Amino acid sequence: MATDIAAGGRLRDRVGARAPASVFAALGVALVAGGAVAPAFETLLFVWGGTALFVALLLRFVATGDTVSAAVATDIYTAAAGNARRGSPAGDHRYVSGADGVELVVGDSAFDAVGERLLATSGVLEADAAVVDGGTADGEAAIDERLAVLADVLVNDLELARRARASTDGGVATVTVTGSRVGTTELFDHPVASVVGVGLARGRDAPVAVEATVEDGELVVTATPTASR
Repeated sequence: MATDIAAGGRLRDRVGARAPASVFAALGVALVAGGAVAPAFETLLFVWGGTALFVALLLRFVATGDTVSAAVATDIYTAAAGNARRGSPAGDHRYVSGADGVELVVGDSAFDAVGERLLATSGVLEADAAVVDGGTADGEAAIDERLAVLADVLVNDLELARRARASTDGGVATVTVTGSRVGTTELFDHPVASVVGVGLARGRDAPVAVEATVEDGELVVTATPTASR
């Protein structure tokens, strides 16, 4: 007996599930119509109706891209990170820049860094090369300038966190993230830590050792320049 199974007819629009454009459109039309039949409140109703229609337009044409929930992304990352941790030696995590980009080095093993792909995919490496990739006249960007760019990238470009704040102390950089979109059960090449490590390692003469910990529900990434691979 042959069986044919198909899925996809009811693919859920994650943005629409939270704030459907059709609801705002219907509300906008109703408010505008109410303004037409109630002249005493027409200004207020027209303003509200126009706002609702504008929101519907944004939801329909701007915020309708496919998304993956944070829970799904966390599950995928946790499994992959756990497997990588079991297959790698214990030791410091260092992000080392080479001819082919930045690698994550743990002991004597090297891994593709998640942050390298994230920064490249987002276009940040090209758009902000002068800051993130050490593109100043002397070949080295100030660490605080790099951190400002990376914190903005984490929150606004990659949307990996709700908030990020950074500080430096004697060359050691600390980035504290609130509301990480990817859970912190496993911290092997965590996307946030990887972006920080890769961003700071690019264009530097020394590798960057990165330690990620969870403190009071916040992800704290500490990056320290090192002299050895």
